[in-house]
This record gives sequence, structure tokens and C-alpha cells, in this order.
Amino acid sequence: MNPHPPRSAPPAPLRLSLYAWAAGLFLGALEGALAIGVAGVRGSALPLVGAVAAAMVLGTVTGRPLARYLGRRRMGLLMGALAVLGAGVAAGLGGVGLIGAGLVGLAVGGVLVVAPLVCHELSLRGHKRLMPQAMALGPAGAGVVVLAAWWSPSRLLIAWVVVAVASLAYLVGALLLPESPVWLVRQGRDVEAFEALRRLHGTLEASVAIDWTRLDAEMMAEQQVMSPSELRVPEVRAAVLTGAVLIIAQEAPLGAAALVLAPLIATELGLAPAAIAISAGTWMGLALLALALVTRVERLRFLRVVLGTVVAVLGATFLVTGMTLGGAGGAWMIIVSLTILVASQSVLVLPACQGAIDPRIPPWLVEAQRRASATGGVLARAGVLLASLLIVSYLGTRALFWVVFTLSVLSVAVVLLRLPRELKV
Repeated sequence: MNPHPPRSAPPAPLRLSLYAWAAGLFLGALEGALAIGVAGVRGSALPLVGAVAAAMVLGTVTGRPLARYLGRRRMGLLMGALAVLGAGVAAGLGGVGLIGAGLVGLAVGGVLVVAPLVCHELSLRGHKRLMPQAMALGPAGAGVVVLAAWWSPSRLLIAWVVVAVASLAYLVGALLLPESPVWLVRQGRDVEAFEALRRLHGTLEASVAIDWTRLDAEMMAEQQVMSPSELRVPEVRAAVLTGAVLIIAQEAPLGAAALVLAPLIATELGLAPAAIAISAGTWMGLALLALALVTRVERLRFLRVVLGTVVAVLGATFLVTGMTLGGAGGAWMIIVSLTILVASQSVLVLPACQGAIDPRIPPWLVEAQRRASATGGVLARAGVLLASLLIVSYLGTRALFWVVFTLSVLSVAVVLLRLPRELKV
């Protein structure tokens, strides 16, 4: 019997956990608003999705230099205020304002950059990672928006009102946190950095954590751009390739598109509103399941990714089977299949891909790896949503179902070729 059992990771302070959960709900709320918008204005949904997608990419690209210049806290407050403003503008224009939707998309892109920095830099060394928890709650935010808006006479207006409430919750969460101690140390404000740690964790913990904070700040000062010469190193090249495979695993099975398009597909199948209510309620249950999973299982990340892609293939198979069967039974099988696709991403794949740095990445390339992952993930998500909507608009849902099946099979093939050697990580 081992007299010294391994120490479990320390829990995050409640304020920091609430911040992460609010960020996840806000990110999911935008997907819920897009789902309502696509179902309500199918003919003009492409400009809406396009504006949000382009703004998300812009927010992610510009977010990191802004966080470096303004600080993490002010960056978070700026993104929260921008989201509240954008959602309010969209709601004030009856839910169809592209400017308001674009502002929310810009804020989402910025949150995807600043939230991981806040969660990492305000936590103790060896903490339970918070970003998997945040991403696990995304479907819950989408489900709340759909349930609140679908039965309203003004669906889009109510959807954006709920997004505004979620944005306000994120803004309050950012307001309750101090500035990042890593950023403060980089500004030469060591006393304020210690005080920030003390306010969150107590004096004893802060006395130990301040040394790690100084080390992180020194490492951030030495960051370099990833050059072609770095990619000649086998370990770095392998880590970059694995990162690309993880992005494929997250987005190729079209789990995000399955959530955003679910109300539209349910309406076309004649199953609304029952199928929409069941789907949205299931998304919320899946979010709670994912949250429970990521707070209890910290290892086997790659195994969860592999399992998630296999589940996505199962859902895609049911999808084309339901399309072939037709009738009420086939229609409900399609709805169930879309839910399985959402589950494969939200419960297994997406949380497992968050909050960790590949140990093969050298310390001076950590920032480059984070930037590449964030930008690549947002570009993939934007491409998935736009391509799926274009296929539905011009080729119909049957073509989309076959695309989902094809991409799911290809993604599981890519993952199985690459990740088995990584399962020990």
C-alpha cells in the first residue's frame, strides 16, 4: 500500500470557477442565437452567420496583442461590455442587426483568447484545468437560448436578450477577478501580483505561487514566433501535427453545425416544437454530464478524443439511415442522430482538447502554440458553420447528411492513424 497517495489537483477558487462557467455559457449562448436565427430567417441566414464567423476570427487574431497591452482583466471587461452592447443592438433591431451580431462575434473571439489566459494565470500550479469545464457548458448556454426564444412571438429578439444576459454574467465574472499576476509581474508590479494571488488563494498559497508566477512571466518574455527551422525538430513537428489532428477531431464531424442547424432541420421534418424542446433539454443534460466528466477524469485525454470521433461516426450512420427510412421513425432518428453528434463533440472531444500544452513544445514556443490552436480552431469552426449553411441552402439537408457521414469517417480515420501513439500522454 502506498503511504503517500498522489495528491489531487487543487480546486479553483469559486470566483475563478464562476468566471470560467460564465464564459462557457456565453460562448454557447451565441450558438443558440445562431440556431434561432438560421431557423427563423433561412433565406437570409448566410449574412448573419458570415458576419459572426468573420468577427470571431478577427477577435481571435487581435485578442492576444490586446490582452498583452491592456492586461487580462481589462481585456475581459472590454469583451464583456462589447458583447452586452452587440447583443443589445441586435435585440433592439428586432434580432436581425448584423452589426450587433458581429460585435458579439468579435467579443466571442476575444473571450476565446483571454479566458484561457485568465484561468491559467490566476490558478495555482497543478490546478484542475478550467477551460475544459468552460467548453463543456457551451451546449447548456445554447439550450437555454433555444428554450427561452422558440415559443416567443419575437424569437430572434428574445434570443439576443438571453445572449445579452449571458454576456452580462461574463462581464460580472471578469469584474470580480483581479488582474493576472503574470501580467502584473511583466509590468514590474510584483507587489500587486502577490496581492492578487493572496486575494484569491490566501497568504500561504500566494507565497509559494508568486515564484511560479515570476517564472511564467520570464517565460512569456522569451516567447518566439514558430519558424520553419523549429519545425525541423521531430518533437515540435509531431506536436504541431497532433494539434492539427485535434482541430480536425473537433470540427470535421460537424458537431457545431448539428447544434446550430437542429431547429431548422426539426422544422423541415415537421417535428417542431417537440423535437426542438427535447433537443435543447438534452443539450443541457449533456453539458452537465460533460462538466461532471472533466472534473473527475483528468487523464486519458486522447482516448476521449478517439472515443468521441467513433461516437460521431455512429451518429452520422444513424443520420443517413434515418434519411433512408423516411417517415416519422426516420425523422426522429435524424433528430437523435444530430444529438449524438452534439454529444460526441461537447462531452468527449471538445473538453479533452482544452487547457493543456503538449510537453514536446519548447517553453519559448508555448505562446505560438496557443495562438495557432486558438486561431486554427476558430477558423475551422467558422468554415464548418458557413459550409454547412451553404450546403443546406443550395443542395438541401440530404446532401448535408452525406457530407456529415463522409467527414465523420475521414476524421476518425485521421485520428486513429495519429493518436494511438499519443494515448499515454
